[in-house]
Amino acid sequence: MRLSSTTLIELASDPHSTSQEFALLTKPVLTHEFRALGLTEGDTLFVHSAYSTLSRAPGGVEGGPQTVIEALLEVLGPNGTLIMPTFNYDFLRGVPWDMRTTPSQMGILTELVRTDPRAKRMFHPIYSMAAIGKRADEVAAHRSNDCFGETTIFSKFREWDAKILILGLPYSKSITFLHHCEQMAGVDYRFLKEFKGTAIDMQGKPHEVAITMFVRDVERGVVLDFEPIGALLDSQVVTKRTIGLGECRLMKCNDVFRVAVQAMKDHPGPGLTYRLETPDRAKDWIPPMKPIASLKQVLAELVPLHRTLASEGTDAALEIIGSYLPETANYKIETYPPLTPVWTWYVPERYVVHEAYLETEDGQRIVDFKDNPLHLVSYSLPIEAVMPFKDLEAHLYYNEQRPHAIPWKFKYYDRSWGFCLSKHQFDALPRDANYRVVIRSDFQTDPSQGGFKVAEAVIHPRGGKNPAAGEMFIMAHVCHPNQANDDAAGVVTAIEVARRLAANPLPPGSMSIRFWFGPETIGTIAYLAHHEDLIPGFRGGIFIEMTGNDNTLALQHTRQHDSRLDKVGQYVLKKRGKEFREGTFADIIANDERVLNGPGVNVPCLSISRYPYPEYHTTDDNLEIMHEDKLQEAAEVIEEIIRVYATDYLPKRKFRGPVFLSGHGLFVDWQVNWKLNRAIEKMMMRFEGKQSVFEIAHELDLDYWETREYIEKFRVRELIEALPLPQVAETA
Repeated sequence: MRLSSTTLIELASDPHSTSQEFALLTKPVLTHEFRALGLTEGDTLFVHSAYSTLSRAPGGVEGGPQTVIEALLEVLGPNGTLIMPTFNYDFLRGVPWDMRTTPSQMGILTELVRTDPRAKRMFHPIYSMAAIGKRADEVAAHRSNDCFGETTIFSKFREWDAKILILGLPYSKSITFLHHCEQMAGVDYRFLKEFKGTAIDMQGKPHEVAITMFVRDVERGVVLDFEPIGALLDSQVVTKRTIGLGECRLMKCNDVFRVAVQAMKDHPGPGLTYRLETPDRAKDWIPPMKPIASLKQVLAELVPLHRTLASEGTDAALEIIGSYLPETANYKIETYPPLTPVWTWYVPERYVVHEAYLETEDGQRIVDFKDNPLHLVSYSLPIEAVMPFKDLEAHLYYNEQRPHAIPWKFKYYDRSWGFCLSKHQFDALPRDANYRVVIRSDFQTDPSQGGFKVAEAVIHPRGGKNPAAGEMFIMAHVCHPNQANDDAAGVVTAIEVARRLAANPLPPGSMSIRFWFGPETIGTIAYLAHHEDLIPGFRGGIFIEMTGNDNTLALQHTRQHDSRLDKVGQYVLKKRGKEFREGTFADIIANDERVLNGPGVNVPCLSISRYPYPEYHTTDDNLEIMHEDKLQEAAEVIEEIIRVYATDYLPKRKFRGPVFLSGHGLFVDWQVNWKLNRAIEKMMMRFEGKQSVFEIAHELDLDYWETREYIEKFRVRELIEALPLPQVAETA
């Protein structure tokens, strides 16, 4: 059946239409959807949310996440109350909680409400909440030193007959209210534990507080699993509706409490709310890693270090990186002996600078390594001498375009010595004076003195590694001393991507994601030379650097230029609707992608950066030119490229003839999703194991995630098999 032009016009003008042909989620559409789910004027509503299930829908959300909040408030009306969790678990690791500034860790919608001038925040250093509406003052006034018990805000939810809305999240990643039910039911797999620390109120006054939490018994191997009890709730007290790409649930707190507490008492063992694993696998839900207030905070630790090919500063940087990665990332630092042959190269010596300075013969110090490592040309040979300016001049480096700044220079392999200084300093040097040059440096070759180090971290999908799917290889180098954007920004962006993938793992069967940190070029060569067995499993790579400056993102294509990975990169960046730049392989900037995508390896590798920028390789490349939003934007883009590419596969049909869609629960009503309805026949014609899910979606102009979700239904019904993406690496 075809839609007439008149019908199309009616659908386009009707905000209540759910046709995906007009899938832009506007405020009128969202208010309609929320009311259809069961929200009413005057409700007190507690929301768990995954905004991405709305933003990734075809068309996205008009006006962004704030539109979702305004739609909820419109439905609730002046007598209703919107309550968002602004939980932050850093207090459990000893970090002071500040009611005024500590952000929510529960997603963008919660953070928007926390910072909304209409909102009132509740004082609780772990399970704080922010509310807008009639009961906002009551929420803000509530105090309890417990987390889930009778005196907590969750009991108030029952008193207020509040509702819980779950937007696009599974039960095990939402519905904190069930912890209240567990404590009230007195389950035996949790126990009360006290956490002490500092909490700062709205007036800036610090308080030493002791908070009691009903925690899992990790020693017994207790692992949270709310999906079984969620299924019970779904069958009795939950209303469900698909909004965007997510399944949304609405329920009353009192109904949840009644059903859940009784079920917990009737079924006290594993299988309802938890499962048992061996204690070493029962990871605590508090990630054993340092919290990150901002990526610039991590940059501030990395930038001052004397990070070069092999040095104490590089070692320290690798240790810092590991401290910010979750235990599940399996972070490991490897050490290679200097002078070890690696392909056509050799592992460089470890560079130690004891002292390095330039002064006049009468002792007036001009530059000193201890003031700034950029003053010394990296890997300068040792020298102690007095010489006239005419002999010194060839060993002095400055930047004509930025005369106030100190440049960064290196002599890794073409060894010499030198100092860097500003052009102003250079111009002021007396030409008729003699100068004392002192560089006391060592080139250590004994592995016992530290050696040459690189690091790796591997994050597997849910369910563990799938060898057939292979891996993506994500690289960021660490060897530029006192440089923020080049290259520490790429490092912190990679850290953020790794943390996101660990917090929300890829679905079962996806690629594993291998992160690499080390010195530029030679570090990647040394690593791959020591792990040639990994190369056939690499399906693609991304090199990350220079992500924090104020420039548009640049997508540098792979050597293949039109590979599947190239197309995914373009798709992700274009879908964002923001300006970006593109360049051919090694055209924008040339770094470690030349190794992974180079001769004899040739794994397609993108590069993501914001190059060029005028401060490049000078002391002006510092924290002042770093922007938190730019670092986070780069992380979001790279995360999405990884999520699309690493979850892609080749669907291979196991059926003959057209599939009886209705008989297999695969029919899509054209009134619900016109575009997908019209594409199904064309889609099935492509299930020959030659085109991937992404390629099918791209060719049919469909959203990748919607397409994958639909094709997965064929796989679950054993109508197709999922073949891994083919090997792309050269083997010699």
